Amino acid sequence: MQYRPVTASYFFLTQAFLITFLSSNVPAAAATLYVAPNGNDTWSGTLDSPNAGNTDGPLATLEGARDALRVLRGLGQLTAPSEVRVRDGKYYITQPIDFAPQDSGTPSAPIAFTAYPNEKPVIIGGVPITGWSQAGAVWTAQAPAAWGGNYNFLSLWVDGKRATPARTPNATNEAGDYPTDNDFFFAAGQVLEDDGFGNFTVPSTTRYEYRNGDLQNWASLNDAHVVVFHAWATSLLRVNNLDQPNRIVEFTGPAGWHFGRWRSDQWYYVEHLREALDQPGEWHVNRSTGLVTYMPRVGEDMITAEVIAPVTDRLLRLQGNPTAGQYVSWLTFRGLSFQYTHLTLPTSGITDGQASSSTNASIEAVGARNVTFDRCEIMHTGNHAFWLRRGSQDNTLSHSELYDLGAGGVRVGETTTAVLPNDEIMRNTIDNNYIHDGGRVLRSAVGVWIGRASHNTVSHNEISDFRFTGVSVGWQWNYLASSAHDNVIEYNHIHECGKEQLNDVGGVYTLGVSPGTVVRNNRIHNIFSNPKLYGGWGLYTDEGSSNIAFENNIVYNTETGGFHQHYGQDNLVRNNIFAFSRNAQIMRTLNEPGNSFNFERNIVYFNSGALLGDEWGDDHFFFDYNTYWDDSMRPLDFAGRDWTQWRAAGHDAHSIVANPMLTDPDEADFDVGAGSPAFAMGFTVIDDSNIGLYGEQEWVEKPLGITRPEFEPPDLSKIVEDFETTALGGVAINAGTHGESTTATVRVTDEEAHNSARSLKFIDEPGLPQTFYPYVDYRPITTEGIARGTVALRFSPGALLYHEWRDDHIPYRLGPNLWIDAAGNLKVNGVSIMTVPSETWIVFEITCGLGYDADGTFDLDVTVEGQPTVHFEDLAVGNPAFNRVNWFGFVSDATWSQTFYVDDIHLEATPTGSGPSMPIGLVPMVVCVAGIAIFASRKLIRR
Repeated sequence: MQYRPVTASYFFLTQAFLITFLSSNVPAAAATLYVAPNGNDTWSGTLDSPNAGNTDGPLATLEGARDALRVLRGLGQLTAPSEVRVRDGKYYITQPIDFAPQDSGTPSAPIAFTAYPNEKPVIIGGVPITGWSQAGAVWTAQAPAAWGGNYNFLSLWVDGKRATPARTPNATNEAGDYPTDNDFFFAAGQVLEDDGFGNFTVPSTTRYEYRNGDLQNWASLNDAHVVVFHAWATSLLRVNNLDQPNRIVEFTGPAGWHFGRWRSDQWYYVEHLREALDQPGEWHVNRSTGLVTYMPRVGEDMITAEVIAPVTDRLLRLQGNPTAGQYVSWLTFRGLSFQYTHLTLPTSGITDGQASSSTNASIEAVGARNVTFDRCEIMHTGNHAFWLRRGSQDNTLSHSELYDLGAGGVRVGETTTAVLPNDEIMRNTIDNNYIHDGGRVLRSAVGVWIGRASHNTVSHNEISDFRFTGVSVGWQWNYLASSAHDNVIEYNHIHECGKEQLNDVGGVYTLGVSPGTVVRNNRIHNIFSNPKLYGGWGLYTDEGSSNIAFENNIVYNTETGGFHQHYGQDNLVRNNIFAFSRNAQIMRTLNEPGNSFNFERNIVYFNSGALLGDEWGDDHFFFDYNTYWDDSMRPLDFAGRDWTQWRAAGHDAHSIVANPMLTDPDEADFDVGAGSPAFAMGFTVIDDSNIGLYGEQEWVEKPLGITRPEFEPPDLSKIVEDFETTALGGVAINAGTHGESTTATVRVTDEEAHNSARSLKFIDEPGLPQTFYPYVDYRPITTEGIARGTVALRFSPGALLYHEWRDDHIPYRLGPNLWIDAAGNLKVNGVSIMTVPSETWIVFEITCGLGYDADGTFDLDVTVEGQPTVHFEDLAVGNPAFNRVNWFGFVSDATWSQTFYVDDIHLEATPTGSGPSMPIGLVPMVVCVAGIAIFASRKLIRR
């Protein structure tokens, strides 16, 4: 179809003609109008296709139908339900379609804009790019003049598939999901700025030091931006200056946090860079000239391909004035497809505190009342899909599909509290929608977000494939009064969130005091955060979340816990199934006064990781009537207390340690067998048959058509590294490299090696900001059994270095530790145990019990090349409470120039099954229900 831009339309009819037309052609009580691509906004709109003489027929645009209805309303002709039927075809727009209060229906005379029966009208907020010509491996074309000379669009679609902005380094997987270290550049360190008193102590939000060779003054750098990963958000920043001699990048605007806040080796990449266009599916636009360059994927024909560049950031706006009591109401939009929107990147860049909260949506409603969107489609966006804003009440989004989203799916509410009752957001329903594949540009966006809004319902949705949280409820930190309460999140299927890109991720995330809010009957799984930091929880109560009930949820396959409470009061966690977290199953971050939560009648089933994580020392929580089972047959560890000690402290007085007889947990079948001992604890059956989409079979089964690449979560319990597959000059893969400078580096080299050809070389120099720069750390999750760690070291004379094991307690607890001082003395806990020579390879092997095998000691074998092994037994760990390994690091601690090498790093624990025996009264129960295979590891369940 030929592209024809459409702007706001009007009836070019004289009043006399219009009155004559209405009296003869339109029923007195209602109107039925038609819109079609071959229509004309000067026609009557009462015919569904042009007449034989092409003098009358359907209207051409939704604006035309809207304006026609305005005229009819003004003449008193809309006293019964009216309908605008939109014919099949593509409707290109370059600015939003707006509806105002005068476009409203009434309870007795609502107005519906619907797809013509069995047809699919598509509203497109973009322009086709045509005239492609080949230039070697790439094709080029000129973007249309619709952009007006500043071709600042961030997205492009080829035959309906989102193209990848040319980036360096390239992503390992589609959309950057489940990234490896090869996907990123890593900052070399912070740049400190004046604190206002002449002290250069404040980490910069606009500058950081980059590593040698990562950034260049590319010719297209002005077209590009840098995607910087913070913990739970990304910033999109434009480069203002590249100081190459000092390797400092400066941006045109600040990030939301100072660089290096979470890790000094902050990760980032560059995209929209012409020099990085080297893979099929990548594209670039010259922002000044509009020349678009694209490398086709296999099977794409650029002569016939439909290529769309977005030109408007919104497609439809309902613009009421709730403060003045003026609403857009009693409208229905049904069966319409809304496609292609733009995300504006300001000169200063984009940085968001959380959930991409400052970004607009393709469809926005202010002051909407009793408006319904049903069986619609919102797709191919640069921003959020759908937003019910200030003053919106009693609206519904149902049976719709929202996907391929630059940001989030649905937003309900604002980030500020309404001042007047008319401005409150409440009683909205998001039901039976398929919301998926979001966060393609702004990764911190959420599937469904409820801000400062109350009495809303999010039900029966399938929400998947977001790079951050599935559902977020509330927007108030600490224990301050919140205007988000009585929200219901129920019967949703939430999965494939995080994708190891961001941290602080939740399947369902809550924020603030929220009495009456209920999260129930949801199925939540495959919630994986970036393992280099933290997070990845099924149910996550953050920052003061209080008075919230979590009931009848099935939560499994999470990064760091099925349930996690940061801090809050009097939450209820009842009758849920929590299974297979990679780290701890249940987590609590802070000790605090008052009762954190009641944990009752739950089933906790796992085969790796710990039962409880973080802080449990104050006993300000209530546990009882729960069923616990570790299918690896390890004795349970209640945050350092065994079962008897845990119960003696007043917890789980009636709970049991027993196999709950789940039908087939390894295949995600968590039905509880009729003879399960959990029923004696008061557990009631969770009927998961009603979770997710409902309706016609084709709709219910639609999510089954999504094919995802297989992803096996890496085994974080061990480390195996010989650097043979890492590029020369590269940083250690799967580790953090911190505190590098121009001359102080930690890189892979072939100068020396222990057994093969490569090792990791540390070069230290004087004058670094910290004595412990540079250093490298691995972040394993090694919690049980007998751990054996080995490393080969070779150091120059006068080197000062150390190797330590630590846990993730705050503050950390030190385990085995080895220091080598400038005189070659090998020290443990500051005490010299032997002298080791320089300029030769030395292998250190540490053996240390973890979990119930931890006894406050470790054994050490030291083997100097060509000499017999020296054995030490029962050396004290740094802190007698140490019992797990979450930090495994190597540190250059000199303030002078020095060099040393590290090679053949290995850490692995062998389970022993040791620990206190089961309580005598439980042994027969355990014996009679055991008999299930022990799973050492599990595949990622997709169900």
